Amino acid sequence: MCDFQKLINEVYKEVKGNNKGKKAHYIPELAKANEKKFGISICDVNGKMYHVGDYKYKVAIESISKLFTLAAAVKKHGTKKVFDKIGMEGSSLPFNSLIAAKLTPDHTINPFVNQGAISTTSLLFNKNEKSNKRVKKELINNMSDFASTNLSLGKNIFESESETNNINMSLAYLLYNNNRLYAPVKETVDAYTYQCSVKVTSDDLARMASVFANKGVNPVSNERLLTKKQTIYILNNVLPEGLYEYSDSWISKTDGGAYAKSGVGGGLLIVIPGVCGIGIVSPRLDENGNSVKGIDAGERISKKISGNPFNTSKCIHNKTCKNKKKNNKTRKNK
Repeated sequence: MCDFQKLINEVYKEVKGNNKGKKAHYIPELAKANEKKFGISICDVNGKMYHVGDYKYKVAIESISKLFTLAAAVKKHGTKKVFDKIGMEGSSLPFNSLIAAKLTPDHTINPFVNQGAISTTSLLFNKNEKSNKRVKKELINNMSDFASTNLSLGKNIFESESETNNINMSLAYLLYNNNRLYAPVKETVDAYTYQCSVKVTSDDLARMASVFANKGVNPVSNERLLTKKQTIYILNNVLPEGLYEYSDSWISKTDGGAYAKSGVGGGLLIVIPGVCGIGIVSPRLDENGNSVKGIDAGERISKKISGNPFNTSKCIHNKTCKNKKKNNKTRKNK
């Protein structure tokens, strides 16, 4: 059995001295983050927590919120309609590229580039609903259900992002002009900015990730938040796009067994299906907008506890392996 606490203690020591990268400066409030903070958390599929470092330090959730807005849209409309409205195409261009949004036939591309995420947020509005008050409440309540705690808005972050969201406004108007935005422009972008400004710790991210690891059931509250089918659809979306241009490298380095989503606030969420959710917080970012220490630590941890589907000799979950041995023994006795 993998000793999660021992593992993250070791990885924390190995990665702590990695001081590469720099904080996001294009959103002034994010530039104020404490770049020395570094925390790692794990929540296993039984709801047990493990953590090390600055696991109580809060950062803006930013693009990690896209994962949970997609979950809300899938619950509201079903996977087929969300796929038809948003799509699941790959992109080699930056996550907020106006060129990509303009040249791609459906303009949305996928739920994890900004234009696709903004369009996904618009799907949460009811028909002819002009106010976003209800949607904002739904967005934060939905994320809180996954985190098993009441999350709160970073007011200063929200105000800072609202003053610097010109590109997102441009993307939204482009979507609107191509009939790919399903609610009023300003209200949708405001709601999208709101969801990105919610504050989370590495503990929060680990619990949120554990729901996907546990086939849609929150292992802390035991509440089913997604069906197994919905969970698979969402993970199939996040694997190739969750880490921007680094996504392919991540898949290669983790054998495709770890599903990750990052945010420019310095957070990283990782799902190891059937095993655990991982949350990492460290504000220094690489050139792709991913946490430097988050990627470094995440790859080290994922290699230890995720399973290559063709490597049957690797025990990735002690309980499962014990059950297999027990069943094999029973069969032999029969």
